[in-house]
Amino acid sequence: MLDFGYFLRMYFLANQSKGKKKDGDLFDDYIVHGQCWLNDLDFNWHMNNSRYLRECDFGRISLLIETGLWRALLERRNTNMKDAGLLASALQVQYRQSIELGDKFQIVTRLHGWDDRAFYFEQLIILEKNKQTAFSVLVRMALTPRDFTPQMLVDDLQRGSIQSPKFSPNVQIFADNYKLNLRPLKSKL
Repeated sequence: MLDFGYFLRMYFLANQSKGKKKDGDLFDDYIVHGQCWLNDLDFNWHMNNSRYLRECDFGRISLLIETGLWRALLERRNTNMKDAGLLASALQVQYRQSIELGDKFQIVTRLHGWDDRAFYFEQLIILEKNKQTAFSVLVRMALTPRDFTPQMLVDDLQRGSIQSPKFSPNVQIFADNYKLNLRPLKSKL
């Protein structure tokens, strides 16, 4: 079934950044607001686990749009790399407390850096009612095709020589774990 609300919200996120004169800093925190609705609930009457991940999609796309990375990806598609893409290839999730019907929250998204294959994001869902973290996730976003690197996409922004900062210990463990788990498996990501 087509999730019309998802596409509508993506459309509004994309239009929010139109008319901005300057792209945002790659390493700023980007905030998107959300609220738990009736269609987000599971049988326990709190937000379904999959909805946390859906909400985080909005945070990541907001960061990509506001930093100019999304535009750079689309320009690649329109010129010499028709199959250029960016997709979540690994997640490390922690559910910390329930989000209930009507709860308002912020999705805070930050880019930690990149390696030769992927960008690494941290995302938090923070409840407005108590200012506590309800959910956290580390996300590995891989680029396709394989010869397309995150550094190439960052260079397309034409902001000088921007290199990835060194990963924090948690992000480094996450990145290393991804490589460990996939060694015996063949992957396109």
